[in-house]
Amino acid sequence: MIRAGRFEKWASGFLGVVCVLLVLNLALRSGARVGASRSPVRAVPAAEPPRPQSVSAQGRDELARHDPVVRLDLLKELRSRPLPKLDRNPFEFEALRAAVPASEGAAPPTPTTATPAGPPPVSLKAIGYSEKSGGVPEAIISDDEQLHIVHEGEVFAKRFRVLKITPKLVEIDDEATHQTVRLPIAP
Repeated sequence: MIRAGRFEKWASGFLGVVCVLLVLNLALRSGARVGASRSPVRAVPAAEPPRPQSVSAQGRDELARHDPVVRLDLLKELRSRPLPKLDRNPFEFEALRAAVPASEGAAPPTPTTATPAGPPPVSLKAIGYSEKSGGVPEAIISDDEQLHIVHEGEVFAKRFRVLKITPKLVEIDDEATHQTVRLPIAP
């Protein structure tokens, strides 16, 4: 207990001396004198501030640090161009219209009849092959929504009929378009 009290006294004394030294150092660096009277402040005419370089010269020097070949003339030309006028709402997402410049006096294009769209394209992938007991082949087919485990002759997704399954290929008939699709099984 006695030793702890002595240590605290010595530590407090040491920290006090360090604080006094730091205050003196601060006073000397700031130019203040301890015990000296303050003299009145005299107005000293300020020297004329250096004239700033033109903005482009300052910018050129700053940019030249990073890239020695700075083409400010191209930037100035780009800034002088008018901004394009947008006639669409950026918060509405719709198919982009092809902007075709119409020449003066030209008649607007006549609307054409659209051909009816068929069923969406086949988005199937054969991702696996296995054989059930008895050697019956089955395939695992993925579409955009789910996985299908199929066998030869089965209809799945209300549209596709499995014609043939081999370890490397699944042959499917699309009953909506009457097309035969061959899907290689991914390794």
